[in-house]
Amino acid sequence: MTINNFDFSDLVRKNRLAGSASELSPERAATLGALLGSYLGGEEAVVVSARDFRKDTRMISRAFNAGLISVGTTVFELHACSLPVVQFSLRRFSAHAGIHLAAAHRTSDKINVRIFDQTGIEIPFQDIFSKNKVSQIKIIRSQPQKIADILSVKQANDLYRAAISSALGTEILKQQNYSVVIDCAFGPVAEVFPNILAEQGCNVHTLNSFRPVGIPESLPSPISLSILSRTIVAANADLGIGFDPSGSRAIYLDEHGRIIDPCIIIKILLENKMIGRQKGKVVLSHTLWPLEDWLKESNIEVIYSGEFPGELSKTLQFHRAMFGANEQGNYIHPTISNESEPFVSTLLLLSSFARDEKHKYISTFAEAHDICEKEIFEEKSYSLVADPKLFLKKIYEMESQKVIINTLNGVKIIHDDRQWSHVFSTIIPSRISIKVCAENSEDRERMMDETYQMVETLDGELS
Repeated sequence: MTINNFDFSDLVRKNRLAGSASELSPERAATLGALLGSYLGGEEAVVVSARDFRKDTRMISRAFNAGLISVGTTVFELHACSLPVVQFSLRRFSAHAGIHLAAAHRTSDKINVRIFDQTGIEIPFQDIFSKNKVSQIKIIRSQPQKIADILSVKQANDLYRAAISSALGTEILKQQNYSVVIDCAFGPVAEVFPNILAEQGCNVHTLNSFRPVGIPESLPSPISLSILSRTIVAANADLGIGFDPSGSRAIYLDEHGRIIDPCIIIKILLENKMIGRQKGKVVLSHTLWPLEDWLKESNIEVIYSGEFPGELSKTLQFHRAMFGANEQGNYIHPTISNESEPFVSTLLLLSSFARDEKHKYISTFAEAHDICEKEIFEEKSYSLVADPKLFLKKIYEMESQKVIINTLNGVKIIHDDRQWSHVFSTIIPSRISIKVCAENSEDRERMMDETYQMVETLDGELS
């Protein structure tokens, strides 16, 4: 029959399918699964499906899969896996699409349902589940004898680990004996990445690596980042990494527990990509324009992309670029995957550090790669009275004509072209920093005044 009476507009969040377990509900999830299966071709389609550890995502995942097999779409069930493993499995099993369900960052009761096409690029909500698209999809339920199978794939993490370890050629790491602290954010990162690092000769310390009993807070949070920072120092570690629940985004900290700016990470990874090349092409989000001068000097062409789901990957694929990144913690290596690959990024980052003979510590290595002009930035600190986690959540969710970006450790507000402010947490959870960036000093002063006033007002309302 023709479907024209379903409305999922209440489930759209930043152009991505998302909602709480009660909002998605097993009934609606099954319908969404049937719609996706029909969109892909029904009995001709194959889908890989995975989730995080939480009970609510497991329930919604099972309902979604039930909807898929009801229209004849075969499901390879990966169980609890991080997003990089889903991307790998999507290619390995030649599937038509991949699904990953995980806790939404900043909103712990919400579940992000991310859907990827056969190339691994995320499909935005509006391309499948908008009211106009849904009205054009016919759900044809399979006859009982043609209901598809759900095939359990329990070795997905092992297959991924073996493939990554052999593909990157990181033998140099085994000689270094680096110490790394990982915050797994209560997610399936704990099932694969600590083992990958251990195989490379690293001493690994993990935080929040157990399966949660209930619905835990969504990490990283100001408090979890503070704990991660202190743990790095206490363990005398070389590097710290904080993941999001899906394992697709990461934030890096040096041996002093200080967050390393994404621009520095991008420069290090790009230098690695440029080995043996005379020129290159990269796709970045608009907020990374401070890297322009260095990119030009390095003979690297830059193409800018928006922040919508899948937009960075699509632009990367269209222009056949060698690398893509944004300030949300996404680092894309197209020879490995068309979506963010923080596991690969970490191995390449450590390999670059190992090859460097000038610097003994990550902090000095990072400082040597800090090439952004200091004159275009201004920064102030502010002591919060309100709960820092709730404070950042409210900024992220506030209604505004400006684009608001989640940077894992804070929230970035785009005021205009080449003008932004960043409100982010520090090592002390109750203290935040406000950083503005613009070429003109008057614009920086104006943005600082606007952002500081907004912070004061919101802090007063929440305290």
